[in-house]
Amino acid sequence: MTFEEFKDRLFALAKKNGVEVQISFLETKEFSLRLANGDLDQYTDAGKFNVEIKVLKDGKTGAFRTQVLEDPEKCFEEALSNLQIKDSEEKEYFFEGGEEYREMETYVGRFEKLSVKEKMGMAKKAHESAAKDERVAMVPTVMYRDMVIKKIITNTLGLNVESQMDGGFLFAMAIARDTNPRSGSWYELARVPEELDPEEIGKRAAEEAISLIGSKTIPSGKYPVLMRNTALLDLMEMFIPMISAENVQKNLSPLKGKLGEQVGNPAVSIKDLPYHPKGLSSTPFDDEGVPTTEKFVLENGVLKTFLHNLKTARKEGVEPTGNGFVGGIRPVNLMLMPGEKSFEELLKEMSRGVVITEVEGMHAGANSISGEFSLFAKGYWVENGEIVHGVEDITISGNFLDLLRKIVLVGNDVKVSQHTIAPSVLVEVLDVAGK
Repeated sequence: MTFEEFKDRLFALAKKNGVEVQISFLETKEFSLRLANGDLDQYTDAGKFNVEIKVLKDGKTGAFRTQVLEDPEKCFEEALSNLQIKDSEEKEYFFEGGEEYREMETYVGRFEKLSVKEKMGMAKKAHESAAKDERVAMVPTVMYRDMVIKKIITNTLGLNVESQMDGGFLFAMAIARDTNPRSGSWYELARVPEELDPEEIGKRAAEEAISLIGSKTIPSGKYPVLMRNTALLDLMEMFIPMISAENVQKNLSPLKGKLGEQVGNPAVSIKDLPYHPKGLSSTPFDDEGVPTTEKFVLENGVLKTFLHNLKTARKEGVEPTGNGFVGGIRPVNLMLMPGEKSFEELLKEMSRGVVITEVEGMHAGANSISGEFSLFAKGYWVENGEIVHGVEDITISGNFLDLLRKIVLVGNDVKVSQHTIAPSVLVEVLDVAGK
C-alpha cells in the first residue's frame, strides 16, 4: 500500500467518525562503521520507517505507531481506543498548516553516492593520519556515519508538509604515550563528503592527545577560564531544558519569570537557527508541522523568548516557535553568536589562567533545574598568553546562568554539534578544584 492510499483511507475513517487525524511518517537510512585499532569492528547499513497515527477529539489525542503501511482500519481503531482511555486534563492540538515554510537545502545526496569502499577509505585515512606521529601509542576508535531522513506530516485540518535531510560525521580518537596514557579526539559534521577531511580529523585527534603529554593538576582556586568551543558545546546542553516553555510552566527552569531581563553579559547573544550550513538538525518545520523560525533566545544578554510547542504556546497566548519535537521541546540549532577574536587572541587577552577543552559527567554533574554544575575537566595551563602544559584531575563548578554573566569575550572559532553551535569564550572567573 502506498502512503497516499494509506492516508486517504485514514482520512475517510476520520471524517466518518467525526474526529481529526494526523499522520507522521519518518524514514531513516543509516550507514555507519567503526574501526578499532584500524580494524573493522562494527558495521551498519540499515533503513527503517515509523508511522504514527494520531486522532484528536474534544482536545484529547490517541496515538498508534506502526512500521508497516497496512490495515489503516486497524491503525485507526487502535489510535481511537487509546484516545478513549487517555486520562489527561491538558488540551491537545493539531497544527492547521497554511503557513509559509522557509526553503532550505537540507538534502544534497552526495553521501548516498559514495561506495562502501570510499566510506571505509575515509575512516582508514583518518586512522593512518592519527597514527603517523611516533608519540601516538594507538588509535583505538575511528567512527564514520552518514544518514538520510525523510519526514512527512499531514492531517485532516489541512497540514501537509514534507522534508528530507542528509549529512555525515567522522570521529577519531588517539592515545599518546605518557606516564598515564593521554587521550584526545576530534570530529566534524558535514552536509557533503568533501567537507569531511579525514587526514585533518586524524591529525587533530593526534594533536589533542599529544598536547596533553606531561599534564599535571593545578592548585584549587578561582581562575580566568578560556572555555574552548569543544567544551562549551557540551555545557550549552544545560541551557536547552532551561529555555523550554514546558519546563518553565512546570517550575523546572531557573529562567522562570525572567523574560525581558538581563541574564547574561551583553557580549552574549544566543539564537535558535532553523538552518545552518553544517547543522544536521536543520529543518523547515518541527514534528508538529509548525514552521521553524530564526529567533534570539538571548540578545545582548537579555532573555527574549522561551521555546514553545503548540500546547505551551496556547497556554501562554503566544505563537508557537516551531520547537515541538518528539521527545520534548528543543532548539533546532542553538548558536552562541560568534565574536571577532581568534582563539589565539583570546589566549593573549586571558594572559594567565586555564583553558578548558573537555568536560565530563554532564548527566550526573549538571542540573538544569538549578543551573548548578560540577564537572570533571581537562585542558591547559596558560602563562603570558601561551599554553604551558596540559591540565588533568580538575573539576570546574558553578552555575550556568552565572557563567553567561561572566563571559567577557566571544571568539570567532565556531564548531558545530548535534543541536548546539558555539565559539570559544573567555570567562572572567570560574571555580576550579585541583590539588
